[in-house]
Amino acid sequence: MPQTPAPRKRLRLGLWIPLLLALLLAAGWSVAWRIAAQEVEQTLDEGVQTLAARGVTAEWSERRLSGYPFRLNVTLTDLRVTSGSWGLRIPDFEAQAFLHAPRSWLSAAPEGLTIFRPEGGGLEVRGDRLLSSLVLPSAGPPRLSIEGLGLVFTPAPGARPFALTSADRLELHVRPGPEDKAAVFLRLQDGTPTPGRLLADIGGGASVAATAEGRLERASRLRGEDLSGALAAWGVAGGRLEILQAGLTARETRLSLTSPGLSAGADGRLRGSLRLTAAQAPTLLIALARHGVLSPTEAAGGLVGILAGKSSGDDLRVDLTLSEGKVRLSR
Repeated sequence: MPQTPAPRKRLRLGLWIPLLLALLLAAGWSVAWRIAAQEVEQTLDEGVQTLAARGVTAEWSERRLSGYPFRLNVTLTDLRVTSGSWGLRIPDFEAQAFLHAPRSWLSAAPEGLTIFRPEGGGLEVRGDRLLSSLVLPSAGPPRLSIEGLGLVFTPAPGARPFALTSADRLELHVRPGPEDKAAVFLRLQDGTPTPGRLLADIGGGASVAATAEGRLERASRLRGEDLSGALAAWGVAGGRLEILQAGLTARETRLSLTSPGLSAGADGRLRGSLRLTAAQAPTLLIALARHGVLSPTEAAGGLVGILAGKSSGDDLRVDLTLSEGKVRLSR
């Protein structure tokens, strides 16, 4: 009887093809991550050069990139940023973005930071959480958010005291809009004022809560070596700040502030008109005069306004003028 030939062994391509595809995908993903990491390094270097051209110095002692395979993590050790007489130091700065969204960054300062003020000196800021987010669109200015929880403010030895010793929450949001405009929002919750400072006198040492919302025009022109220079350049370019609403509450003292538009002069100081509404106005006016925000004459004029019946009780509604760094009652 003829023998039946033995069946041939089947090639197990069904097992090898998925494995080869997985290896190719992993290799391609690794190359894509490496390219994205190199772009981040290049963007950081270019950003440092751009800031240097604007009079801002940014430097660090060590830079590390990690996060493979799905994230881009940047760690900067001993980050230092200086602009004129202002400065910022962050011992450990950590930033993170997902590989599929390299323009949206979250950052943290787990060891806190130190702010160097031109006249006040160093101010150390620590907290349970110090976070920020930065979104870089393909065109236009970035979106920025900064948030701090459980904050403690400690002036350096010999430095001027800060207005607050602590705050439960502090946040700042900047949202760019069309025609070089930007919306700005600031909120403070449960701030503990420093004894002897203005906020402590306004509310009798009680905790302070505050909010402010405004609209900024010519936002891209607000830049310079220091705050005064930035404001001066912004003012020359036709910059304008509209205060939509701003309010502060400390025990029975409550005040709100609006402005149709503030600009800046060549000296880098804000100027324009303000509308102030205040409850417990006598306490507020006396505190403003004691700390030099209002002159004794201006404070007395406000008290006369109350006595003249401009508002009921201790409430006061007045128009103010801001110029040359001083606040005056409008005539």
